[in-house]
Amino acid sequence: MPDDLHGMRLALEEARRAYQCGEVPIGAVILDDAGSVISSGYNLRETEHDATAHAELIAIRRACKALGRWRLTGLTLYVTIEPCPMCAGAIVMSRISRVVYG
Repeated sequence: MPDDLHGMRLALEEARRAYQCGEVPIGAVILDDAGSVISSGYNLRETEHDATAHAELIAIRRACKALGRWRLTGLTLYVTIEPCPMCAGAIVMSRISRVVYG
């Protein structure tokens, strides 16, 4: 199981990136059981003019692409805020095993 403090620090780094480019400062990162980063993302709603460009969805899309599968079982998603209903649905649909937010 990955170290939660490490995962949240990485998510906070993503949130900083969002803040630096004028976005809502929310970041997300997906780690495997060894603590290796599979994907990351931050909010891009303003930049992309896309209501669905939330940090969690971006990280999920990138993880699916990186792994070549849509089932993300065995992975942990770290996000800097409680996921909204849209993101919560995507988390369930992608079968992410664990979510840590704060």
